Amino acid sequence: NMVIFRNVVNGQPFSNWWDNGSNQIAFSRGSRGFIIINNDDWELNVSLSTGLPGGTYCDVISGQKENGRCTGKEVNVGGDGKASFRISNQEEDPFIAIHAD
Repeated sequence: NMVIFRNVVNGQPFSNWWDNGSNQIAFSRGSRGFIIINNDDWELNVSLSTGLPGGTYCDVISGQKENGRCTGKEVNVGGDGKASFRISNQEEDPFIAIHAD
């Protein structure tokens, strides 16, 4: 799934960088993709600009699109491009990746 993510965001600039000064980071790749990572010993709970158009996106880490439906987490991006993220440090894969395709 991350190969598809890479292909979708290929050539897009890095933007909307965020970090908590420790081990939580996030960034977008233009208006095509967004990734957020929690490598801290505590939960990540934040609202960030994703650079993506408003809509519902499928997290390609926890699932994939199958027959028009997401098998994993869904992320709702508002019309202002912002989304809320909550990632426990106890999750097996403590990161989320969404893209525009």
